[in-house]
Amino acid sequence: MLHICSNDKRGTVLQAALDVFITYGFRKTSMDDIARAAGMSRPALYQSFKNKTEIFRALAEALMSEAARNARSGFAVPGCFRDKLREAMERSILDMHRFVEQTAHGQELIGISDEIASDISKIWTDSLTGVIAEGLAGAERDGLADLSRFGADAKTIARVFVFALEGLKEEVKKGKPIETHMHAIIEFFADAVELKADTRPAAVG
Repeated sequence: MLHICSNDKRGTVLQAALDVFITYGFRKTSMDDIARAAGMSRPALYQSFKNKTEIFRALAEALMSEAARNARSGFAVPGCFRDKLREAMERSILDMHRFVEQTAHGQELIGISDEIASDISKIWTDSLTGVIAEGLAGAERDGLADLSRFGADAKTIARVFVFALEGLKEEVKKGKPIETHMHAIIEFFADAVELKADTRPAAVG
């Protein structure tokens, strides 16, 4: 189950909305349903959000921000660059995808997201690119990766990786599993940038 990392009134509403949307779908959910799940009156809900579209957009933004934080935490795990990249993608994209796959209305919610929150998805893509660029730069500083062979900076290389991930969107929209393709992209990318253990600089100490 996904959780909104906020205990304030807004976070309570968004968590309630997530629970209701995955139970009934977006179209069948009413503001009354969300208010009831959040433990507040309908007028109180309208003080914070004017309609369920606004709530959905806020929810999408919160979930994507959480996914970016999770990706960043993945790059912080010990190990080689390949391990860090795997963990970052596992904690963000793959965990989210598995959650959507397991819900009765996952495909509807993906379609609604494209319809009313595509601009937020663009912000998420830019955010993920930045997180991966940070991970690449950190790996190069730590002697785990070599970006010099590409003649491009970390952000440009990260953008290429994200472009490859974007190609999986059509599979997601069709309700098809993406893990095999995702793992292939990760392995290909890691093979390209990672320094093998026997070529890494010796530790100074």
